[in-house]
Amino acid sequence: MLSFFAQFSAPGYSPEVFRNVWITLIVGFIFVAALSFAPTKLRRPIVWVATFLAGLYYILIWLWPTPVNLTDSDQPLGGVEATGRWLTNAQSGVSSITQTLTAMLLGLGVFSVLRLHTNKLMKKQKDWAFSLVLLLSMFTMIAVAYTDYYQNQNNPKLVDQANWGFFQYAKDFLFDGMLQAMDAAMFSSIAFFILFAAYRAFRIRSVESTVLLGTALIVMLSLMGLAEYYLSKGVIDRITGGNPGHFMNNFALAEVSRWIETNVQGPGIMALGWGIGIGALSMGLRLWLSLEKSGGN
Repeated sequence: MLSFFAQFSAPGYSPEVFRNVWITLIVGFIFVAALSFAPTKLRRPIVWVATFLAGLYYILIWLWPTPVNLTDSDQPLGGVEATGRWLTNAQSGVSSITQTLTAMLLGLGVFSVLRLHTNKLMKKQKDWAFSLVLLLSMFTMIAVAYTDYYQNQNNPKLVDQANWGFFQYAKDFLFDGMLQAMDAAMFSSIAFFILFAAYRAFRIRSVESTVLLGTALIVMLSLMGLAEYYLSKGVIDRITGGNPGHFMNNFALAEVSRWIETNVQGPGIMALGWGIGIGALSMGLRLWLSLEKSGGN
């Protein structure tokens, strides 16, 4: 059994990896087909058992005692050590299977996008031109990226930019020069919408909103070099006479912002993270035990 899991952790890009990917794909399609033809009353128990076993493995790998300094030639003492060794050795294989299934889900998403926009393009529905641009961009990026990947695997000299060819420059231009730059531009423009939404949400209507607006203003001004230098440091230096040990230095924008981040923002984020963790744990248990029914029967 261990040899079966070990074969899924073969060196990258070896024939064993591609063979195991095909095995996983075939087994996955067989499982989906069997699930489709299974009686309706049996589908939920089958999914429940598969989900429970998958979650149980990761819970055991986290909770089960792991043998320390136990080599492959050593014999485990008792069932606890034997089970711990089995769980540890199987982890790489299970992770590889999980990654393969994730790739299958990604492929399903790509297929869904293709079907939606191809139908829209063929029927020339509203805004079909945008669907054409999306499909052309996607196929161009796929073709260039895969060609670049294949050439890099067969020609190690392409690591040096001096040996680059057309597809290496094309991938660099499309991905680094266009996609990442457009992502940065999009998120930069979103920042202005977030600022406007924050202003509308924090308008002075009550004491609480006034505190929020004032705190946000202090933090934003402290991040602006010119505002912090002229509005804070210049005024404080005139009051203190440049004395670094003066009490008024504690009221500089940078110091006030640092105090807010350390004593107000930090504990608040920790409390928020704790609440999110409890919610994620609760939702994870519901999904693992198949108690979540909001997605359908």
